[in-house]
Amino acid sequence: MENKICVYAICKNENAYVRRWVDSMKEADYIVVLDTGSTDGTYEMLCSDKRIFRVEQKVISPWRFDVARNESLKLVPKEANILVCVDLDECFDPGWAEIIKDQWDEEIHTRGIYRYAWSHNSAGLPLRIFYYDKIHGRGWKWKYPVHEILISEGEIEENTVVFGDGVYLHHHQNRETPRSSYLPLLQLRVEENPKDYDGIVYLGYEYQYRQRWKESNQTFTRYLDMAAKESGNREAAHYSAAILCAMGNNCEQMGDRESALAYYLQAMIVDNTIREPYLLAAQVYNTLGQYHTAMGMIKDCLRNTYRHYSWIELGESWNSQPDDILSVAYYYTGDIRKSYRHALRAFELNPDDKRIAKNLKIISLKLCEEVRHGAKI
Repeated sequence: MENKICVYAICKNENAYVRRWVDSMKEADYIVVLDTGSTDGTYEMLCSDKRIFRVEQKVISPWRFDVARNESLKLVPKEANILVCVDLDECFDPGWAEIIKDQWDEEIHTRGIYRYAWSHNSAGLPLRIFYYDKIHGRGWKWKYPVHEILISEGEIEENTVVFGDGVYLHHHQNRETPRSSYLPLLQLRVEENPKDYDGIVYLGYEYQYRQRWKESNQTFTRYLDMAAKESGNREAAHYSAAILCAMGNNCEQMGDRESALAYYLQAMIVDNTIREPYLLAAQVYNTLGQYHTAMGMIKDCLRNTYRHYSWIELGESWNSQPDDILSVAYYYTGDIRKSYRHALRAFELNPDDKRIAKNLKIISLKLCEEVRHGAKI
């Protein structure tokens, strides 16, 4: 059987993304879209584009992402055997469809994973990167009201093909899309599935996003209590370290740096392979004026040269953050030459950060002053 790809999506009021999205998805054999009630012309734009196989409009009430995605699946033609779920603010690098078709074996594969750039820097280069898994065969459906996942409808074995960098999806976030529904939907998800680890984690992050720091930490603690039973599990440790970092951040926001450091140090013990706890701790030590300790933390951070490409890794830990922290530490310990070197590097990596640009200017002036006074540079 010849592989046939169908891209399917849900959308609402995303007319600014339609043309670019269809240009990216046109490599598929079929494109189908369920519009869930657009009032800005999105539905009409989709209907008028001859490259789209099928468009329907249906209001989902009460709103659930899993219900909407399962409704969109009904639009997929029976001829398609590889199904690709993509949102309208996401685009593939060119050539993606041919790679999927070439590597997908109908007799073996039921799922596919690929690299996903969730965010980008000012130059448009990927920043926060992890693996995504919204390519699948027949026999799958969506579950959970938000942050939905694919589950098998029958006895399908999950045989996954890992696509290379050629299948690279980029997220260009639609910041105008309201997310007011996320919190009640996450609360509903956890209520419906009290042992759902991921749901609890997402709920904790949603409280954090809404600056409800105490509720966030209470929710994360619930997760850690459950994860403690999974001791020795590498993935559970990876997750737990990220949660400890998030809890430390919440403490910082509440003005409790001592507790924040305790969480960051605990995260290093739980999983010493990720950069984030070292960087977060280094920032606190810089704030406290303990600059040599901050430098030591950055050295430990940079020993972690393996990038996991998991969603818990923050893009800045592989971008400007280490150099930014070192530039401050070296400045206050009097090594202006090294401070300038790291400030320049941070600026090159993140030229739109106004604070980094300001620091570079201050450090440059300090360096010029030392040169004028005959300092050995």
